[in-house]
Amino acid sequence: MASGDWYYVQDGERAGPVSGEEIARLLEGGTLSPRSLIWREGLEGWQQAGAHFDAPQRTPPSPVPGAPPPMPGVGDVPRTGTSRGAASDQGGPAGEIQTGADGLYIGAPARGFTEAIGVCLSSYFTFSGRASRSEYWYFFLFGVLAGLVTGFLDSILFGVSFDSEDFGPLNGLTSLVLLIPSLAVGWRRLHDIDRSGWWIGGFFIAIMLAGVMIGMAAVSGGLEGMIGMTALLGIGALIYTIVMLVFLCTRGNPGPNRFG
Repeated sequence: MASGDWYYVQDGERAGPVSGEEIARLLEGGTLSPRSLIWREGLEGWQQAGAHFDAPQRTPPSPVPGAPPPMPGVGDVPRTGTSRGAASDQGGPAGEIQTGADGLYIGAPARGFTEAIGVCLSSYFTFSGRASRSEYWYFFLFGVLAGLVTGFLDSILFGVSFDSEDFGPLNGLTSLVLLIPSLAVGWRRLHDIDRSGWWIGGFFIAIMLAGVMIGMAAVSGGLEGMIGMTALLGIGALIYTIVMLVFLCTRGNPGPNRFG
């Protein structure tokens, strides 16, 4: 019996995750057929259920003489952006579905709120692979909500107000814990649009260099030199922020790219 969290295509929509036992029950009840498409993490693309589960053998009804042949089921028709039989135009092997029912690459599917949190926390140090827009922005929302909750608790337990410049212990600890997975999912989000994650890593290096440059400007040019350098770096940071926002909101490649 196959196990793990499975997804399946029903009525043109991706459903799941469900257990392997649930897939077997759906096959037994006739909701799914051996030719229905299923997928779980670790598979390279959507595959037929009959390749992983034992389906009950049923005798097909005899067609009415003169009636047209039945139309193929949803699971037998490639979705938009997919290919079957020949090599995919997205670079996938022959016969494999590269794009899921949600229209996204199967390696970076759409995520729900709780699913995105679970994936990002379980991939704490994972900077390889890809992440869809929903995975990134739901985890971003989780970080914002966690900051608000811990800030509220800090104000009650430790008397640290929201308008204070000091970080409360709970808020600071939460920010520290979520720092690495936030960087990792941002890194993977850039991979999803075929961009290097160093668009994020390079920014932190630039921040350190900017600190050195401001210090040198203050020594050599005094206050005016420091103000001028700070203003220039501020403009650069604004441009970078706009570019990154566009990148993070861009729909991912529908097929494989150099990052996955």
